[in-house]
Amino acid sequence: MKKKHILMLLTFIKVMLGSKKEINAIIPDSYYKNIYEIDYDNLKNKKITTLLFDVDNTITYVDDLNIPKETVELFETLKKQNFKILLFSNNHEERVKPISEKLNILSISNAGKPTKEAYDNALKKINSKKENSAAIGDQMLSDIIGAKKYGIKAILVDQLSNENNIKTGLAQKLQKNMLQKLEKKNKFIYGKYYR
Repeated sequence: MKKKHILMLLTFIKVMLGSKKEINAIIPDSYYKNIYEIDYDNLKNKKITTLLFDVDNTITYVDDLNIPKETVELFETLKKQNFKILLFSNNHEERVKPISEKLNILSISNAGKPTKEAYDNALKKINSKKENSAAIGDQMLSDIIGAKKYGIKAILVDQLSNENNIKTGLAQKLQKNMLQKLEKKNKFIYGKYYR
């Protein structure tokens, strides 16, 4: 079992057992319906200049190489606003590289989120610092926990669809169980968005 899978499983178990520390680490700093509703001006005001975007179910549907026009336009706008952008995915290069090329932005595939090494590599590749960076994704067990434990802003968005592949499906099943636990504890409610 890879280190990233062990870390995700350990997080899940600790949250389900009620670990306050782990529950606090899994709660995103902000939560939006999708990438289009994120307040990027607010991020700029907070000195966030680097955005690490997950791919599957965050900016595109799982295993879909089609990029909606509004997504292309969003990334063009973000580039004009001088954000540094990196596609940051645990999926393989054949999946990530075509998206990266179409959007004309840097990418890392097989990233290894939520490991510390994954975030070290990401910030090194894009030449940025923790305090100026935010990670955006749909998975609490990789995108959110990894970013928060590393010390960068963590932004959760809803999954684009319920479709998953073998790489994303198990994590989403675990997340669903975890969300039920968090809601019972009144710690996090899925669909209740906040900045």
